[in-house]
Amino acid sequence: MLPSIDLRIANMIKALEQVILPALPKRERLARDQANLVIGHLRLLSPQWKTAVRFEEVTLDLIVGLAERFAEIFTGEQRARLEAAIASAHAADRRDVLALEAAYTVVGNAIDAIILGGEDHAPLPQAAVDALLDYGAVQALRERAWFKGNGLDPHAAELPEISAIL
Repeated sequence: MLPSIDLRIANMIKALEQVILPALPKRERLARDQANLVIGHLRLLSPQWKTAVRFEEVTLDLIVGLAERFAEIFTGEQRARLEAAIASAHAADRRDVLALEAAYTVVGNAIDAIILGGEDHAPLPQAAVDALLDYGAVQALRERAWFKGNGLDPHAAELPEISAIL
């Protein structure tokens, strides 16, 4: 029987904390800091790995929603690029985290091109600014909740659990 991913992560943390860190001389501050950084990342990954595909799927859905709102606002080449990106996102394999990330990047690049305003650096219409701010508020909360385990958010206690952002 193979060990579960949770058990493997727990064993890596245990090895780092109980064997590797104690064996490092106190003067090797950088090595000790890096070992603690790895421990921190493993502790963050432990609750995240089971829902990573779903997190990326919702992330993609949200940015596609933003692209769809932009497609209602923009015309011509901008709209065509957005529609192509949206179509590629809908075709992405939703069971594959790498496919979801790639689709997210395609849609994000189409949106970024519009935000940058092209060669004339045209300002965004207010409807696009509003759509972007709505998206940003939702996605920022999701990302803060996803990483609340790092203990750096001053309002971590107020953040939803990972299951609530999926």
